[in-house]
Amino acid sequence: MPTPRTESREVCSFTSKQWTGRPGEEAGAMFGGFSVVGFVVCLILMLFVPGLRDVGATMLFVALFATAFTALGIRAKSASERAFLQRLTATVNEVILELTADRTKQLSPDELRSLLVDGGSLPLSVNGVSGLHLKVIPQRSPKPKQNDKPKTEVVTTTRIVIAAAPPDYGISSFDRLLETATTDPGFNAAAS
Repeated sequence: MPTPRTESREVCSFTSKQWTGRPGEEAGAMFGGFSVVGFVVCLILMLFVPGLRDVGATMLFVALFATAFTALGIRAKSASERAFLQRLTATVNEVILELTADRTKQLSPDELRSLLVDGGSLPLSVNGVSGLHLKVIPQRSPKPKQNDKPKTEVVTTTRIVIAAAPPDYGISSFDRLLETATTDPGFNAAAS
């Protein structure tokens, strides 16, 4: 008996630049950049504020400046990713509701985040019939050719798809019945 073919439809896709799931991942580089900016600001302020001409005061100013702006930067990135995840959840839930007609099958943003981070699939049923799965498929960008300059940032495209496979029970007998009904002239005459 042949294995039933799985059909899939893409619900949505996004790149790792749109949502990473780890907004604080670049905090070290951000802190370093803001430290340099803080030092330059401190040098300019030394012209007007003599108290900053001390090495300890300069280090304290740079540390506070970099910490404050790094925290603000991470908070802004976190809010941006949270808003993106909310929109993504709304899109996925709209498709789930359309297919299953069951509001209890909809996902919360935390459930969708867990599915995106862990990968895998979520089984769904349509009118009590299984065979529908919500799948997360990450795809890394293609490897650069040997002569190409390597890119420092690898972009991952994540696709969320709905995959449907016919249930194992009774599908082959239904297919034979359908084939008989459409091709056998005696079967059609007996039915009328």
